[in-house]
Amino acid sequence: MNRTLFLEKLQHVRDLMMTGRYMMLLFAVAAVFAVFELNVIGVLVFACIIGATLVICDDLLATFMPFMFICLLASKCYNSYSIFIQYVPLGIVLIVCLLLHFVLYWKKLSFKGSLTGAMVFVSVAVTLGGVGFISKEEYFSGVSLFYVLALGFGMVLLYSIFYTHLTVRKSYSLIEKVTLIMVIAGCFASLVTIAFYMVNINEVLETHDLLFMQWRNNYSTFLMLCIPFAFLRGNKKPYAIVLGFVFYFCILLTGSRGGLVFGAVEMLMCCTLFILYDRRRRLTYISICICIVFALLIFSSEFISFFGSTIDRLLSAINGVLIGEQQEVRYYQYRRGIEDFLNHPIFGTGIGYMGNRDVYAGADFSIAWYHCAPIQIAASFGLVGIAAYAYQFIRRIILLWKKPTMFNMTVFLSYVSLELMSLVNPGIFSPIPYLLIVTMFFAIVERCNLGEPQETISTSAPKDEAPSNDERQENVHEPAQIV
Repeated sequence: MNRTLFLEKLQHVRDLMMTGRYMMLLFAVAAVFAVFELNVIGVLVFACIIGATLVICDDLLATFMPFMFICLLASKCYNSYSIFIQYVPLGIVLIVCLLLHFVLYWKKLSFKGSLTGAMVFVSVAVTLGGVGFISKEEYFSGVSLFYVLALGFGMVLLYSIFYTHLTVRKSYSLIEKVTLIMVIAGCFASLVTIAFYMVNINEVLETHDLLFMQWRNNYSTFLMLCIPFAFLRGNKKPYAIVLGFVFYFCILLTGSRGGLVFGAVEMLMCCTLFILYDRRRRLTYISICICIVFALLIFSSEFISFFGSTIDRLLSAINGVLIGEQQEVRYYQYRRGIEDFLNHPIFGTGIGYMGNRDVYAGADFSIAWYHCAPIQIAASFGLVGIAAYAYQFIRRIILLWKKPTMFNMTVFLSYVSLELMSLVNPGIFSPIPYLLIVTMFFAIVERCNLGEPQETISTSAPKDEAPSNDERQENVHEPAQIV
């Protein structure tokens, strides 16, 4: 086979990896592993798929779909550090594949992203967290070093990699591909949730209650990340709007209290913003909302009866705080976090500090969570961390709204939903997958702001705002060739 023919076939495979058909094939494979509870095997298989994709495909975005399946399958494997640590050799192979990808499809790393400065500030705060207080053993423990690197300078490096490699291409719309991937991921999370109920349908019929899921908060967080993209997907496929409501229904099925409350806030924001700004589909949104309201009114008693346990757990936690008979572990974590901040206000106690594990032990190879991002920032990094994270948050919001487009609004809703869930869960302090995902979103937003025509929300009618020729020449790239 001559070189030209080989490169043609290779490009055909690369193109295939970016198609919806290929993503749905991966969806079917992942569904088999999830339904039959072969989650560990599924993670290993998709890890191999990512390794092969890194070598074969020049487009780093091709790894995003299998990465999402890995995260969703791994989320069901609670406290499985002892299982996955046995497969360190596979991890080494993946690292080799990643390095090989950057060698084969070399691009000079760019640190020109507008968020680089803010992320460096955060990285310094994370690195200095606990200085003068945390013990040497805690600071240099494996868990601490991982989180210091992953939340700090390691994420800066990933942001620069995304900014360099996830560029706008002539062969497809970067916005549409990212949107499709997030919608498919949401459909997969919904399928797994519904399948869990189908498998245990007898118990549901007997108890008329929700099933317990150890992974409910993780799946709720994933689904909240995906909901706004379902609304955006309605630009091309109107039926996708309904998926946004399906995703929230599945959040309710998980029994997550955070998902119940903050998912409702997110749905309200999505409906409001898309009704206001997506004028071509405004009637569709309004019609769906009216139908749902009528359905809730008609079946309100059945709805409250079935989902009442989540509501009861939520009200019980709130009532416990009000009357001083608190049994909710998060309450004690919040108190401890505030005490840690007041005792160490400058640099905090450090991300590797394990002094509050008496309140909440957590899974293997995890830090001693406070389960609230603002408290985590204050307690772990002190005033320096508060300043750094506040500055980063402001810079992120400015980036998303300095060019008001439908895609940027979608990323804004997705990101804010993660920040909301981070008020009661680790959320944004889980470097893999959540922080990595939103970091990738911001890099893509920057590239698309410069290189891809988008539908704006600032005019009275839908409009594609095309960037200048100079901007497109700088940010639009042809597929790379093997060097």
